Amino acid sequence: MPANLPPQYFEAEEEFRQAKTPQEKIEAIKKMIAIMPKHKGTEKLHAYLRRKLAQLSKEAQRKPKVSRSSPIDRIKKEGAGQAALAGPPNTGKSRLLSALTRARPFVAPYPFSTFLPTPGMMPYEDIQVQLIDLPPLHPDTTEPWVYHLIRSSDLVLVVVSLSEDPEGQALEALELLEDAKVRLTGEGAKPGILVANMADLDGAEERARPLGALGMPVVLVSAETGYGLEELKEEIFRRLGVVRVYTKEPGHKPDMDKPYVLPKGSTVLDLAAAIHKDLAKNFRYARIWRKGQYEGMRAPRDLEVQDGDILEVHGG
Repeated sequence: MPANLPPQYFEAEEEFRQAKTPQEKIEAIKKMIAIMPKHKGTEKLHAYLRRKLAQLSKEAQRKPKVSRSSPIDRIKKEGAGQAALAGPPNTGKSRLLSALTRARPFVAPYPFSTFLPTPGMMPYEDIQVQLIDLPPLHPDTTEPWVYHLIRSSDLVLVVVSLSEDPEGQALEALELLEDAKVRLTGEGAKPGILVANMADLDGAEERARPLGALGMPVVLVSAETGYGLEELKEEIFRRLGVVRVYTKEPGHKPDMDKPYVLPKGSTVLDLAAAIHKDLAKNFRYARIWRKGQYEGMRAPRDLEVQDGDILEVHGG
C-alpha cells in the first residue's frame, strides 16, 4: 500500500533537514509523526521515525564529546572518478569491492570487519573508476572521517542486503548520511546509487520492490554470483557525469586507448587545457569527429564535447 503522505508532512521533513540542534530535530520529527496518516503503507516509516526520535532524545541528554579525529581524512583520487561504498553492517560491501576490482579487502561473516578504507580500481571499458570500501554506517560507531570521505567522493554507492528488510536498511543509511550533510535524494542531491546486494537469494526481487520509491536509482546485484555487476558498472559511469574524449594528431589515427575524461558540459577549449595549458592559451581551431554527426569539421572553442568524440586540436 502506498504511503500517500500529505504536503504538510514534506514541509515538516524539510524543517528536519534544516534543523541544527537535536532539540530542533526532535520537534520536527514529532510533527512528522503527528501529520503522517496511520495505515499499513506507513508502518515501516512510522517505526523508523520512532527509532530516530528515541535516538535523538538520547543524544540530547548526552554531554558533548570531544570530536574524534583521524589522519585518514583523504584518499587521493585516481581514474575517472571516485565512488564511496557506504551502508549498514554485513551488506557485503567488501565482497562487492572484491568482485568489481582487484582489491582484496578482509571479508568476514560478522559485522564491522571493515575498520579502515580500502581503495580499488574498477575497470570499465577503456577507463578505470576508483571505489573505496568504508566501515559500516552506524549511529554509535561511525567516526567523522568516514563521512568526510563520503562527502569528498564523486559518487556514493549505498549498499544494502536483500536478505532482510532492505527498505529499513536504506532508510536508516540515508538518514545517517543526511545527518552528516550528505543528501542523496531530492533537489541538489549528491549523485548516488542504491545497490541491493545478494540478489541471488530466494525472494530477493520481491523484497527489493519498495526500494524504487526512495528517490534513487536502484541496481540489484550479487557479489557472490556476479549477477548485475555489468549493469552496475554502466550506472556508475552514468552517475559520475563524465565524458571520454579521444585525440588525434594531424595525419595520424586517433589514440583510442587513453581518452581524456572531462566533466559533462566541458567544451573544446576545456579539452585543449586538459592536454596542455599552453594549447588552450594559443588555441587556433579544432576538428571534430562525432559518430553520425561530424566528420572532421571545424569545431568552435565553445562547442560542448560528448562521450566518444574525437578531436584534433591546433594551437598557434
